[in-house]
Amino acid sequence: MRAFSNFIDGRWVEAPGVIPVDDPSTGEVFGHVPDSGAEVIDSAVAAARRAFDEGPWSRWSVRDRAEALRRLASALEQSFDTLVDDLVADTGATARFCPMLQVGAPMAHLRDFAEMAHLLEEPEAFPLQANPGLGQWELHREPVGVVGAFTPYNFPLFMCVWKVAPALLAGNTVVLKPSPLTPVGPDALAAAAIAAELPPGVLNIVHGDRVAGEALVAHPAVDLISFTGSTAVGTRIMAAAAATAKEVVLELGGKSPAVVLPDADAELAVRGTLFSSMMHAGQACVATTRMLVPDARYDEFVELLAERAGALQLGPAAEFTTDVGPVISAAARTRIEKIVAASIEQGGRAIVGGQPPTGVPEGGYYVSPTVIVDIDNRNPAAAEEIFGPVLSVIRYSDVDDAVRIANDTPYGLAAAVWGTDLVRAREVALRVRGGLTWINDVAQADVMRTPLAGKGMSGVGQENGRDGLFAYTKTRSLFTALDTNLDVRAYGVVGSEWE
Repeated sequence: MRAFSNFIDGRWVEAPGVIPVDDPSTGEVFGHVPDSGAEVIDSAVAAARRAFDEGPWSRWSVRDRAEALRRLASALEQSFDTLVDDLVADTGATARFCPMLQVGAPMAHLRDFAEMAHLLEEPEAFPLQANPGLGQWELHREPVGVVGAFTPYNFPLFMCVWKVAPALLAGNTVVLKPSPLTPVGPDALAAAAIAAELPPGVLNIVHGDRVAGEALVAHPAVDLISFTGSTAVGTRIMAAAAATAKEVVLELGGKSPAVVLPDADAELAVRGTLFSSMMHAGQACVATTRMLVPDARYDEFVELLAERAGALQLGPAAEFTTDVGPVISAAARTRIEKIVAASIEQGGRAIVGGQPPTGVPEGGYYVSPTVIVDIDNRNPAAAEEIFGPVLSVIRYSDVDDAVRIANDTPYGLAAAVWGTDLVRAREVALRVRGGLTWINDVAQADVMRTPLAGKGMSGVGQENGRDGLFAYTKTRSLFTALDTNLDVRAYGVVGSEWE
């Protein structure tokens, strides 16, 4: 039985209360995390506050902080194989999927963020516009202070890096509250922080559930909240953060469309959309889970989807032949099954799945890969973020109808457009609401150059890229006069009796 501890002020710290951690493939409990309360959050925030206000971190050069990120990546790399095995058991990510996205990508992204150090090295300088000889403006980007970061269960190490790396590079200190369902990645990051010799208090990790989360959001010594998770929780966090005027960065839910244009390559569009919607058992916020197909090709695509989705192998995450592993918990499985049942009750037809699976290990949290057709955009399978291996297929009459259906959602996180005429595909892609949009592909990301900015109920602010890094900074506008000539100042002619 593995006991996970909090990591505060550079030390492992026990806390009362336990939350069990299980393997989604079997349901077997293999460890527990502390169910931390407000007093533990107080301790972690105090450590982060000291490290920011009194410690060396915010005064280190940005190059030195970038080098620390590289050391974090190297420390994680030392335990790559063990970390892969542990994350397969912790997250239910398949053995084929886990090495690249759950482990390899976070290490690469730490190094990618380190390469962004030049964006913070020198202030932007420009002369006074009305009188260049009088003085010069400088725009400085300074750290915000203490960042409270919340990460979800689906990509625990990956999402930690997306928040911790830019926050630390900018000179902030962090209190991280990860999902209690998947503590392995955050625990590995804490161990890497020790190996990388981060100063105490720079990175603090507190496990827990709602009480710890609410205490972190409400804490007056926290300057910014960065949250990735459901829209329902994110809006509550935003409201709570307003009480202390905290800044927020929220990456929330999505119900992203895959718009199939009349000239699309069917095999490419089907395989890409199935990968996006079934990847990690559908537990990805940017998954394209609504496939919009033109009337003229609807039957063709339904037939091909049935064939390709029907061939997907559902099974334990550790088996290399598994295409779709379990979802994270029994509660998640129950919620997904209820949405699928409601969809079918309201006229949907499951051409694949739709029923509890057979031939899978007892105790695991398995949901059959499911494709539901013959529905409109109001059907539960098309309207709700399911966060499971479920794809809905909706027919449309013309391109304007497709864009209308694609945008008929409160979300606007991601989108894909499939078509061989790239000029037309680009025109449609720019009409579909989404912060991250692909043409003839899915799941591409570039943390150094492309920010992710959800629209509508999909988020507030941005992550990744230049703008995502700057989200963890505050600007200081500094003016320096270059001479002392009073005659050229506006106030030089005020109060002539002073002469």
